[in-house]
Amino acid sequence: MSLSKKYQVSVNRQVTMIRAGLLFSTLSIFPALLGWYQLWFGLTPAQEINVAIALVVSYLWVTELIPLYVTGFLVLFLELIWLIPGWGPGAPKTITFLSCYFSETILLFLGGFVISSAIRFYGLDVSIASFVIKNTKGSVFFLVLSLGFATAFLSCFMNNTATAAMMLGLVSSMMKSLEESSPLRKSILFMVPFSANLGGIGTPVGTLPNVIGIAYLQEKGFQIGFLDWMAFAFPVFILSVFLLAGILYIVYLKKETGIQSIQRIQVQEPNSNHSRKKRYLSILVIIFTIIGWITSDWHGISNGTVALFPVIVFFGFSLLDLNEFRNLSWDVLILMGGGIALGKAFEETGLAKHFVSLFMLGDSSQLGLFLFFSILSLLLSCFLSNTSVANLILPITMGLPTDLILPAAIGATIGASLAMPLPVSTPPNALAFSYGGIRSLEMVKIGGTISILAWVIFTLVGGLILHQLSIVDFSNF
Repeated sequence: MSLSKKYQVSVNRQVTMIRAGLLFSTLSIFPALLGWYQLWFGLTPAQEINVAIALVVSYLWVTELIPLYVTGFLVLFLELIWLIPGWGPGAPKTITFLSCYFSETILLFLGGFVISSAIRFYGLDVSIASFVIKNTKGSVFFLVLSLGFATAFLSCFMNNTATAAMMLGLVSSMMKSLEESSPLRKSILFMVPFSANLGGIGTPVGTLPNVIGIAYLQEKGFQIGFLDWMAFAFPVFILSVFLLAGILYIVYLKKETGIQSIQRIQVQEPNSNHSRKKRYLSILVIIFTIIGWITSDWHGISNGTVALFPVIVFFGFSLLDLNEFRNLSWDVLILMGGGIALGKAFEETGLAKHFVSLFMLGDSSQLGLFLFFSILSLLLSCFLSNTSVANLILPITMGLPTDLILPAAIGATIGASLAMPLPVSTPPNALAFSYGGIRSLEMVKIGGTISILAWVIFTLVGGLILHQLSIVDFSNF
């Protein structure tokens, strides 16, 4: 196909998507203008408008017809010009929705972004990865397992896509020396993206669903400490990475006979353009921040406030420059703000409680909802982005009775990050798939297996730890 024809096909596809978007938006808004949602579902005028807004922005989040952060702005725009004016008596003030875009949770993730930027800027990620790769001692299994843990650990604080890209880049020279059918090459291409996905659940700042879930819980007055989160999430991802390595050994690595490829591995050396003093100071700031997050329950300073420390120190003392500040993922923060604002509307209008009563979820047990929402999130995230799934499901959990909110929200939050059977399931999956040499069916088999096993570990091990910490109560089935 010629370049002009490819361009024409791309334009036609975009036009078709725009038309579909306009049609869906019209079909979503039109019933609200005529009061049909009130008639069909017994909603109030505010809830009816809320439904229309939720349908429109959910469609845009799922299809990415416009950039996700623009949809984040659209949520606020529609709430300010349509929801509040159409609310009637008792309408909330505009600050109710405006504050969602610079909340405690947004500050927490901003601090995570700055730490991630510093790790990359000073080559700390490369140092960790290089150390791991150089000390694999000639074992293909140990190499793959070490890559998995290095990737997962970095993903606890860095964007999982960036982590996967960096780790694959470090071993790309070795993969070029391997045939596409090589068991070692396939194992690396599965281990890196899947470990990046699993590592994201390890800390509250590891991945967007975590932050979105914590934001919703904080709105309801629930506080899960950084250390409490790590207490149940770390064992889950550590055991899952071990299991993943075992699966890859059984399926691929036990067939690998030669280890000369490991000896030819070339790793990128850390950037030495920065002074040692600044590098060591950056490490101290990162460690101090992490300790501050872990000990927040003891010193009483909120995680969002602690997150301001690296922001102020890194930029105030020129450890990071203005370009790094501009390059922070502000679009992601706006996207998160939009999700939080949509959830706030669900809470304020009472729409979440209406859905809960409609589907009779309020009569379920904590364990039942924990399992139900984790499975629902996992299944949806196989085909949709985990961020979109979190934004779609978490508002519904907020309408549950108070004692049921926490287990349902945690299940929905973690479940959204455990789905990885398809190339489209997560960006790291798509990145690894683009290297070639692995087929979709192979990814379905390996990714589907580890998704199921990771869910089992989460529900059994993670659930037990949550129960032992008295965060949830699974004593009544």
